[in-house]
Amino acid sequence: MPTPEILRRKYNPLDHYITLTVIFTAFAFKLEWQIVILAVLVAVTVFSTNRKRIYRGFLKFVLPLILIGFLINGLFFTGSIAFAVGPLKFKDQGLVFASAVAVRLTLIVIAISYYFSRVRSETMAEYLVAKGADRRFVYIYLLSVAMVHLMRDKLQKIYTAQSARGLDTTRNIFTRARYLLPMLVPLSYSYIAESLDRGTALRAAGFSDRKYSRLNAPVPIVQIEVNRRGLLEGRIILAAAICFWVLRLTKWL
Repeated sequence: MPTPEILRRKYNPLDHYITLTVIFTAFAFKLEWQIVILAVLVAVTVFSTNRKRIYRGFLKFVLPLILIGFLINGLFFTGSIAFAVGPLKFKDQGLVFASAVAVRLTLIVIAISYYFSRVRSETMAEYLVAKGADRRFVYIYLLSVAMVHLMRDKLQKIYTAQSARGLDTTRNIFTRARYLLPMLVPLSYSYIAESLDRGTALRAAGFSDRKYSRLNAPVPIVQIEVNRRGLLEGRIILAAAICFWVLRLTKWL
């Protein structure tokens, strides 16, 4: 009986190194550098063929939260008044704090969206397994990725059901935010319950047994071809960002 041909799938590590670099800069760099990096990231992603996938979730869910953050911090933060709109007085320190949070959150969300728009979760899981990662860790990774898609699909179904009841959920981002916030907690609880059910099924199958996890992995049905040039370039980019941060921290630059 002939041996079945192993499927080959290409993977470029440059994508996940770029994502890691952007996330690192979102936490380690100051606001002015974060704005520069965000401008470069937007310039790269806005011309991508997957730009709709990259920005759809940000425009629907993250941008309303950012605007709410500006509203709450601007009104209730302490400090001098930056400007006033009728009886509403916005504080300068609150707006600066909201800007820092907004830029950091935008960097993280767009970088992660960029990564998942270019890399399939199955490919990343097979790459991790090929590198010797524990299968339980790979399962948690896939579960975390599935959470994003599951919550997005459930939210879309809820929006559709609300529209069928006569509620206008497409008018503006403030309307979306008003319908989104009350649904985040029950959606999170429902997904946690489903995750517990999956974990129980895996334990019943012996997935959590330590002896089972040390067994030799089965012969892979998919072979991952790693782009060596992308791996080198990605490591150089991440190392350059870390070195630049260290030099700024030690005041050499």
